Amino acid sequence: MSLEEDKRTRRGGRTRRTVLVGLLLAVLLVGLYLYRHELVLALIFGRGVDVEWARDVQRDNSTGHESAYGVIATGNGFSVVGQTNSRQPGVAHAWVLRFDKAPPPRWERTHAGNGKLGAASRAIASMQGGGLVVAGTEYVTGGGFQEWLLALSPEGDVLWERTPGREGVNGLDAVVVLEDGSIVAGGAQDREGWVVRMDSRGEVLWDVKLPRLARVTALVALPAQRVAVLGTAETSTTGPGISRLLLLESDGRATWETRLPAEGQGELYALALLPDGGFAATGRLSRPDSMDPSFWVVRLGPRGELLWEYVSDQTEVGAGHGVTVFPDGGFAVAGNWWKELLKDGEAKVWRFAADGRLLWQQAYGGAENDSASGIARLEDGSLVVVGTTMSKGAGKTDLWTFGLSPEGQILWEETFGAP
Repeated sequence: MSLEEDKRTRRGGRTRRTVLVGLLLAVLLVGLYLYRHELVLALIFGRGVDVEWARDVQRDNSTGHESAYGVIATGNGFSVVGQTNSRQPGVAHAWVLRFDKAPPPRWERTHAGNGKLGAASRAIASMQGGGLVVAGTEYVTGGGFQEWLLALSPEGDVLWERTPGREGVNGLDAVVVLEDGSIVAGGAQDREGWVVRMDSRGEVLWDVKLPRLARVTALVALPAQRVAVLGTAETSTTGPGISRLLLLESDGRATWETRLPAEGQGELYALALLPDGGFAATGRLSRPDSMDPSFWVVRLGPRGELLWEYVSDQTEVGAGHGVTVFPDGGFAVAGNWWKELLKDGEAKVWRFAADGRLLWQQAYGGAENDSASGIARLEDGSLVVVGTTMSKGAGKTDLWTFGLSPEGQILWEETFGAP
């Protein structure tokens, strides 16, 4: 075999492996979303699917699943947004929990959306006066989805509920509150990035489509009612696509845009504003020397210029999903990594100095799959991490939250779920 033929053979092998792993990941993620874990294993490993057995699996997994998607510091405590299907078996409920410095929660609320067919909550922000606004997706008649927003008082009472978009495969993944009290939410509409601005009562001021994005993943509020928008495009089931960071003026006009990474493939999922006006973002990156995406962090200037980036030099497969900032310009990132691909995952937290030095990293979890989806820094300097665990708690998957010292030591830990 010639050298060129050998190279082609190796490239073909890598491509087939990439496609296979991508397909397995896609099947697993869809199955986890639908709570059909055993059915997914049957599809992957070739087990014959008996109809009655499949119905038993569906019935068994119609309850007992809880998860967290985000956390913010609120007052001297924190608030968590998540999801549960245990309040009404088979129906997803958005779940909001408000805490002081540690569990138990001061209060918790669940919401199934306007039509009561179910709702998925993906992001949370603080409103002026101490209330909360939650963004996500509402399930609608006919199997579709629609953008959904819920405003709560400081005590958890519903102030208003809105569906500002239209029915389809649509939803919201990010929300922020601007200096004037108006609300900006972002997600996807008709397979394009979409951003909507509303006043504090939930009335739409403007909305804009961002056709160069497939969806919006994160938003950051800026002075003068401007918004930094992070989104992904060219997404694929076999690996990362690309990300773009852009600035929207107060009227929704985009004035600058940055592609990330500048070359290659990578997706950023979380964004935070730094004290100097720059940004920290995290996600996953495909490296030339590895077919598996690695944990990725970037430090950007005020106009999106890359100042430094960090990519894990280990062969681990991982991604960052949340970021929180320290007063000195450093920040902490929460995410996950696979100890054994598709079998055993752990939550992980990394802390960085402002100049890009990795100060520490620490994994958390147990013998089953665990992941971290959000992180917040509290008034006392401690950290709160939220995610989902299969290693602990009462249910099949439980909402998981734990407190950390600034050095990464666990201060407390709690799970919330039902059998």
